Parts: sequence; structure tokens; C-alpha cells
Amino acid sequence: MRVARPLSLFAALSIALAGAVGTATAAPAAPAPAPEAAAAGSGYAAPTMLHCKLNVRSATKSSATVLRTLRNRNGNCPGKGGHDSVPCWLNKCGGITAGGSYTCQSGGKSYKSWLPVKHQGKRAWVAIKCGTYVTP
Repeated sequence: MRVARPLSLFAALSIALAGAVGTATAAPAAPAPAPEAAAAGSGYAAPTMLHCKLNVRSATKSSATVLRTLRNRNGNCPGKGGHDSVPCWLNKCGGITAGGSYTCQSGGKSYKSWLPVKHQGKRAWVAIKCGTYVTP
């Protein structure tokens, strides 16, 4: 069963710290594949019921090119039923990155957490505090 969970800064920091601890004690690994060659991981990112759309951008800043707009058309969101999503770039929707500042609504709180996703075979980014992620 899939469960939607909003990302939190605490969860992102916990994941980063766990990765750092594992890296400090792990044996050297083979080099990672080039970013463009990596396959999408399990899970996906999608807009929430509160923020009915979520932009997929070319970089981790709000001024970056919008490659696609994901929409939630359920509940309080306008439009007939349907919920767009995009696959995460890394397994279990990992790899949250600090980037440029954004707000999910005009005058709202500012965030800097971006999630890498897969758009047309290339890495792209979503302002994850404005969306949710779902893992298997």
C-alpha cells in the first residue's frame, strides 16, 4: 500500500545524517554513474490537496525554467478528477538538496529544499515543501 507523506526538514536532515554516518564507515565504492545515465528510483512526487500544482524545474531555484506543471484535480483543487505525478530520480525519493529559496503561496513561509525527479530521462527538480512524495 502506498502512503503519501509530506516531506519535512527533519526527515531530510535525518536521511542526510544517516547517509553521512554510513559513508564514514563504509568501504570505498565504485564510482556512481553519470547523473544523466541514472534511472529513476522507486516512488514519485506529486502536488498536494493544499497546493494544487507543483512545477518541475530545470534547476534548484524558483527562477529556473518550468519544464512541466503537475496538477492535482481532486478535492478542493479545480478541474475534473486526476492527479499528475513525476518519478523520483533516486530510490525512495531521496537526494533532497538545499537550493534557492521559494514559497508555496504568496506571502507564505520560505523554504530551500528541492527533490530531484526524472523528467524526459533527465534530472529535474521540484520544490518539495509544496508537494508530497509517495514510495512503495
